[in-house]
Amino acid sequence: MTQQGAPRQEAHPPAAITPERFRADRSAAPRACAYGVGGYTVVELHGEIDIVGRESVGLELDRATSPPAPAVVIDLTPTCFFDCSGVELLCRAYRRVRDRGGRLRVVCDSPLILRTLRVGGLLDVVCPVPTLADALRED
Repeated sequence: MTQQGAPRQEAHPPAAITPERFRADRSAAPRACAYGVGGYTVVELHGEIDIVGRESVGLELDRATSPPAPAVVIDLTPTCFFDCSGVELLCRAYRRVRDRGGRLRVVCDSPLILRTLRVGGLLDVVCPVPTLADALRED
């Protein structure tokens, strides 16, 4: 209720949906979404990848990395939080793919997640690229 004589506040139009706002509005619930494209299994990691989500996300990564010579892309662009539990998941996926003679690529454009990968010693191991198109491009 406004005071008598006070100017009424105008209603603001809804804010435009920008990539930053879209990421901020996403659910923090951890989940993995896997699909095939171009001979790769792409595993998108959504939400907060921490100790709580490690088990559910880890199961999907294990499925993707279990065949002989797996070709896997882990897409971290839908990820809104990533800590040492996420680093552990990437280490496990990397070892499983390497031990089976496969190929692993990582997509990440988040400065915070890239910093976490650098601190965890994985940045130079998994060599993330900024887009899925880059990851699917043949060398």
